[in-house]
Amino acid sequence: MKKPSILFVSNTSRHARPYYDPSTRYRCFNFAQSLSAKGYPTACTTQAIFQKQTQVFSNYDYFVFHRPALTAELAEFILSTPTERVIADFDDLNFSVIHAIETPAVRTRSENVSTVSKSLAKIAGAASLFTQFSSSTTPLARHLSTLFSAKKSVVIPNGIDPTFAGISEMVRERNPVSSRPYTFAYFPGTASHNPDLQMIEEPMREALASDSSFKLMIAGPVKIPDSLSQYSAQIHKAEYVAFHELPNLMAKSKFVLGPLEDTEFNQCKSGLKFFEAALSGCTVVGSPIPDIDRFESILLRKCKTTKEWKEALIAPILHSEESLEEAAKLVDLDVSSEKQTAKWISEFIDQ
Repeated sequence: MKKPSILFVSNTSRHARPYYDPSTRYRCFNFAQSLSAKGYPTACTTQAIFQKQTQVFSNYDYFVFHRPALTAELAEFILSTPTERVIADFDDLNFSVIHAIETPAVRTRSENVSTVSKSLAKIAGAASLFTQFSSSTTPLARHLSTLFSAKKSVVIPNGIDPTFAGISEMVRERNPVSSRPYTFAYFPGTASHNPDLQMIEEPMREALASDSSFKLMIAGPVKIPDSLSQYSAQIHKAEYVAFHELPNLMAKSKFVLGPLEDTEFNQCKSGLKFFEAALSGCTVVGSPIPDIDRFESILLRKCKTTKEWKEALIAPILHSEESLEEAAKLVDLDVSSEKQTAKWISEFIDQ
């Protein structure tokens, strides 16, 4: 029996190379790759391309619209397609206008709240046309169920693709935790994480002051807090690397930092900052947002208070290399894209 075909359509600004958009990679390409391996015909495109010529793509059986934004062309297509064949997918709280002030655009890039609200309203307008939703976290699923006429709002967590998992396994073998040159590492994807690093400024300063052999690597466009400048000899700024080179960089450090301000917007985020690093054998010291809090692992130290951060940053890793390897493998099994895709199939196709 022929398996149904699925088209993933992402509302990304990276029209030429959408794979390089982390959100599109996780929510579209990773699923498409796993579905294809199971015999489902799949493809990925951008909303900008899709809505220019919807008739070219109309023969697919299912359509997954990632972060869709309302346009006349998209609305016409959605309203003319059976509701069970179209799914709206989200991995951020970018459809709730009342949370505009919490978005990175407003908080760190100083964009006008009104302008950002209009952008969120376009996404909310598109979401209102759907009855089936998938999302990366439980809080997102709750928001979607509350705001829209959701007959189905399913949590399908982000999953790690086999290539990234394979590279991570190799770097764990080659980089024993005990011999890694950096104590801590921070991997902010954008400068929007400036407030997050500032949140742990005092614990980080005390950790660096406690032992001159402690070294911090920062890979990303984040501003180093002024109070850490006196420890510049212990801080290294790393160059940007491509996504699949990230495990090699992470494996230079024992701990990876994952601070996040406690906002509703951040509470809806994916826990990928934990499992990307855990697959490289790193112990993650992070804020327990729900999608991280669901994990229990010796590779995870959850911190809410300044006191907890101070204790977690100074406490040594006492587990054996064998125990750390076993923990990394357990995380790998839990977050594989194949596992998440199997859930996607059971929810949206095998009904």
